[in-house]
Amino acid sequence: MTLPKKLALTVILCLVALSAIAIGGWEFVRHRIALNERVPDLARIDQPAEDFSFRTLDGKKKRLSDTKGKVVFVDLWGTWCIQCVAEMPTVQALYNHYRNDPDVVFLIISRMDSPATVRRYAYLHHYDLPFYTMNDAGIPASMQLNQYPATFLYAPDGNLAARHTGAANWSDRSVIAFIDRLATMPKQ
Repeated sequence: MTLPKKLALTVILCLVALSAIAIGGWEFVRHRIALNERVPDLARIDQPAEDFSFRTLDGKKKRLSDTKGKVVFVDLWGTWCIQCVAEMPTVQALYNHYRNDPDVVFLIISRMDSPATVRRYAYLHHYDLPFYTMNDAGIPASMQLNQYPATFLYAPDGNLAARHTGAANWSDRSVIAFIDRLATMPKQ
């Protein structure tokens, strides 16, 4: 084997090894975060919601105000955010619980990801959540919490009912009870 071929093979093997280490490190950290997820402390607030727009993965524009009259679970996340990725199985479990409930809507809104990136992520991890995208300029100031994931729950009257930052165990029974209580509130 010639020297250039040996050098090319060495570079390729080093890149493969570094990639494996990086992927293994990412998965290790994601797993550690998932193990330490806590139940979110959903203290009830009653604050007028700022309307905002987002897009379906096919590019159709939607608005938060389109969901008035329903309980709305909004998760601002990104495929690049390790805490977001770590909590996603519990978001999927919560969605599965309410999948057929017409009074509960899920908006899993990726920041700074393209629709193709979100589709690929969902496909690779077997998620069938209702994913959307938006850019940071479209996030209202009241939702700019400077930590992700950032999760917001809206009551049927359209007001913000709770917010949480950081990874959490969204499939906990206390979350389901909180959403169920919101669902019994009058719609305006």
